[in-house]
Amino acid sequence: MAGDSAAEQEIREARDALGLFRTQRPRLAPKRQGRERRDEYLDRLSQLTLTLDERCNLRCAYCPHTLAASWTRPHGDRQMSSDTVRAAVGLFLDRAGGEMPSISLYGGEPLLAPGLIRLVAQMVRDSRRPRVRIVLDTNGTLLDDTMVELVAELGLHLQVSLDGPEAIHDRWRPTAGGRPTHAAVLAGMRRLLDRDPAVAGRLRFQATLAPGSDMMEADSFFGELGRELGIPDLPVGASYADLEGADDAVLPSTPLGTPPAEDGWARARAAYVEACATGRHADLGPLVRSWFDGPLIRFYHRDTRPLGEFFRPGGACAPGLRRLHVGSDGTLQPCERVGTAFGLGDVRRGFDFDAIDRLERDWFDALGGRCADCWALRHCGLCFSAMIDRKTGRVGAVPQVACESVREGFEEMLRLWVELLARGPHALDHLKDSSVS
Repeated sequence: MAGDSAAEQEIREARDALGLFRTQRPRLAPKRQGRERRDEYLDRLSQLTLTLDERCNLRCAYCPHTLAASWTRPHGDRQMSSDTVRAAVGLFLDRAGGEMPSISLYGGEPLLAPGLIRLVAQMVRDSRRPRVRIVLDTNGTLLDDTMVELVAELGLHLQVSLDGPEAIHDRWRPTAGGRPTHAAVLAGMRRLLDRDPAVAGRLRFQATLAPGSDMMEADSFFGELGRELGIPDLPVGASYADLEGADDAVLPSTPLGTPPAEDGWARARAAYVEACATGRHADLGPLVRSWFDGPLIRFYHRDTRPLGEFFRPGGACAPGLRRLHVGSDGTLQPCERVGTAFGLGDVRRGFDFDAIDRLERDWFDALGGRCADCWALRHCGLCFSAMIDRKTGRVGAVPQVACESVREGFEEMLRLWVELLARGPHALDHLKDSSVS
């Protein structure tokens, strides 16, 4: 040991105690097959997403359905039949597990199918399972008196798409006839809160930022909106739409550093660091807080156990096991983000375990063994959708650029983590009471 540097000794200790800096790569292994896990499919389903209606009254510029992207369906006229709704919700209620199972009503715009919304709520009510949440994923423009009454009566949770102030929102989210929608969304929110103040605890906004959308301007808007609506800690999620590749639309796992500096991202990051370092994290606006907190929280709660001899790539996603999407025609899919690919059965015949097994094998093959050489393999957020070529719609190998994007995003998160640590021992205190949702 004599003559060893302090750094070399620290590396040795980290390797022995934590399994870091290993020279031996883990051996990759596919996940357990669907048939092997058949019993787990009986009681572990925690989220069902129903595409109730393929119609939409909006034509958002970054929406893959508006773009008629080759890998997914365009806006259509098909609505889920009541028989399909009954079969899908029945399957879910038979298999639901977890602390708070949820049914997400998706589209298109689900408020175009109010009768189906009532049917879902009636089935949940008749099942006498009070802990099942029903979440309406809506653009918020159709919340007139009738729809507000529906939401209030059924106690629905809402996720409302709103991209920020009028100039930002209306640039990307017009009606099918090209008219602005911002005022209609805010009018619906006020109408809903007047009728049902308790909806404040069931409401969440989702903002999609696109080129030219200033993050700090949008953040200020949501802060003011929360004060106006009487919801000081307004829940807001955020993603980024890179419109440079017009066929791509919004990526579900957006790297932390994607938005260009001129869109306010650099200023937002500086404001975040300063607030955390000076104990004012709670004073941050909801959009900035959501954007930067998410990756840090996931890293804070990461699995720190040493890697074993084998590693199963693909994260926590097990097709149809915890999350399940049912298309308007009754097709079962891993989630709503995979376009028209990866059918896992249908609501009447149930799961096709041969299809699940093929998907798991195809996923393992699509990664090409690269995970064993990747330093970020334990923090990878890629899922089955990475197999879909956004230009051709064909399913094949996971492109190198997808892996590079994950590493770049994780590197940016690590830079932020180290910068916060350098600012003082309490700059990460806000993570102590956090949890991974």
